[in-house]
Amino acid sequence: MKLEGVVHNGVIVPDDSQVLSEGTRVRIEPVNASKKSTFGELFGDLVVDCADLPTDLAAQHDHYRLGTPKR
Repeated sequence: MKLEGVVHNGVIVPDDSQVLSEGTRVRIEPVNASKKSTFGELFGDLVVDCADLPTDLAAQHDHYRLGTPKR
């Protein structure tokens, strides 16, 4: 189980405190919230190889998307 929360006036307040019963031991690890992710780190898994795409895709996108005749 993994919980997240914030510190308010020196007290750690979990986002969902209902999950833990009274007396439960926990381990606290600070999260580096200042680290900014790049676009590539966030969406790099969505990159596709364009070698398989038709060379006229931009000009004929209606044909490939909707099946209309090529212009």
